Amino acid sequence: AILSVLLFPKQWYQRRVRGYFYICLDTMLRVASLALMAMALVSADILLVNDNDGTEGRSLCLRTCSGTTGRGETNWVDYTTHGLRTDVDMSKCEFTSPPNVVSNIEGDGFHWMAQGGSATYSVTPTSFQVYVYTKDATRNRQEAKEKNWSITWMAIGYAC
Repeated sequence: AILSVLLFPKQWYQRRVRGYFYICLDTMLRVASLALMAMALVSADILLVNDNDGTEGRSLCLRTCSGTTGRGETNWVDYTTHGLRTDVDMSKCEFTSPPNVVSNIEGDGFHWMAQGGSATYSVTPTSFQVYVYTKDATRNRQEAKEKNWSITWMAIGYAC
């Protein structure tokens, strides 16, 4: 229908029937919408040079995923005399290789004195670990839980 409009506009206009006109208009609007969506996808300015494995990929495969271990829900484990550790689950993100991760510690008190909440360890496609030095901030994991300490994070990686 669109081709006939472009090639024979006069004939198409003369043959215009009310129902046919609306069907063609609807079809043209759908095609235009699809073209605009395709252009938006192609022109998205997302670039990940490489991930933690050095894997290079295509921008259409990029995924941004974020989450938290949950205030009062974080499974803190005592680590050395003045430290805590937690494992962060990212399995719902469905990354195909270890993503680039940014993390921080948040809570209701004294977390500003803790060190290491932004340092990630053992990053895999499904998880990572955070170790926090807590000498001046808290005495143990129970106190961290009472202060609602948690890890918030954002990861960017490849999903295909």
